[in-house]
Amino acid sequence: MSKGHRRVERRAFLKAMGVGAAVLPLLEAERASGQSIAAEPKRAIFMAWCNGMLNRDEDWPGPGTSFTLPDFMQSLEPHRGELVLMKGLNYRFIRDSPDISERTGHAAYPGMLTGAIYASGGNSTASDIAGGISIDQYIGNALRAQGYAGLASLNLGVKIDSTARLCWRGAGANNAIVPNEDPYDVFNDLFGGVQANAGPDPAVTRINSMRTSILDYVIGDLGRFSASLGSGDRQRIDAHLQSVRELELKLQVTARGNSGARPELPQGVNTGSTVNFQTTTEMQMQLITAAFAADITRTAVLQLGDQGGANIVLTTLGFDASNNQTSGNTGLVQGLHVIAHDNGADKRRTDGFFQEQIAKFIQLLKDTPDGAGSLIDSSCLFAQSNMRTGNHQTNELPAVLAGSMGGYFGTGRSLALVDAPHNGVLVAIANAVGVPTTTFGEADYGGELAALRG
Repeated sequence: MSKGHRRVERRAFLKAMGVGAAVLPLLEAERASGQSIAAEPKRAIFMAWCNGMLNRDEDWPGPGTSFTLPDFMQSLEPHRGELVLMKGLNYRFIRDSPDISERTGHAAYPGMLTGAIYASGGNSTASDIAGGISIDQYIGNALRAQGYAGLASLNLGVKIDSTARLCWRGAGANNAIVPNEDPYDVFNDLFGGVQANAGPDPAVTRINSMRTSILDYVIGDLGRFSASLGSGDRQRIDAHLQSVRELELKLQVTARGNSGARPELPQGVNTGSTVNFQTTTEMQMQLITAAFAADITRTAVLQLGDQGGANIVLTTLGFDASNNQTSGNTGLVQGLHVIAHDNGADKRRTDGFFQEQIAKFIQLLKDTPDGAGSLIDSSCLFAQSNMRTGNHQTNELPAVLAGSMGGYFGTGRSLALVDAPHNGVLVAIANAVGVPTTTFGEADYGGELAALRG
């Protein structure tokens, strides 16, 4: 019996069981309409950090194609043709959210990727609850509904001490997504523990095949058992079926990563230490790039620190992580939060650090083949912070977008925007990926930011 015939039979079997269309996209790469997924998939990365991109507003590049990058952005110079620089975005949702403890840049964190007015507020930013789904989950779910069989999103982080969340499956505290901060754990999940250039591991392949067969049996058994139950019990069985299907998806992802390109991570890194903040960041960027190359996911989020970064000390810039002196409630005196409040020369240096991470990520995407080009040709990286400078502003925000997404965005430009809700960028990225979207978050904030198209 051919594989194609087995897939058709399996699809018919699952339909007969009443599992439904929500599970079928995990099993085969075809659209509900019968059309195949585009041969050249598009991919989106969302990168976020705290305490702003600037210490002086006037340093942001002027508009046009002949912009001049300031000193702290010089790492981006080799990639200027891939860039769309934006100044003038607005986190309008934070201004419009009722009953929250603060409306400054720190409090913007839980809505940066939702663009929605908060569902509820607490007595601190860490307890604010987003009012909707985040853009990574929205895009990933839509792609899976179209037939894509990979992960909806890969959510990674570095040195996150707060419970303030960036990504959400929907409104409500139970829908918060906790990013994985352990690159080694992520590697094992995605690539089955096999190091780079080792080739598919026969043992992992056998184990995954055996586990999948067992899951097939369990699903069939649950389906037969469910038919004899009342509606309430049947709902519980259906919920368990979904859990089993999620486990099957994880096995499929591991198998896919096991047969594709894998990164070679440095070993023995204490990834929870601020001393290794840069190394851990680079490891997470490698994993996202490799996951894209193996088509394990098409949407990823990289969160560098939490909404304040009080305990992040950038030792690669010469700051001293052993200095335990603190400054009020702003954290370690050589931590990102205190430096941001001082908003002086050290803030400029830390701004430069995060621009360098953007540049490294762009270079990784450029160096990774994809079809006739590289991943940068079919992807975009949207990099944003939760405020403008260290003074907590949530309007006139700067942001960096890199990658044309197959020509969708007009790159090599700097844009001077006027009070533009950042939702328009999120809508544009969804459309560029291939998820038709009119508005995202609050509909009143408008649709796609047309200026991105060039």
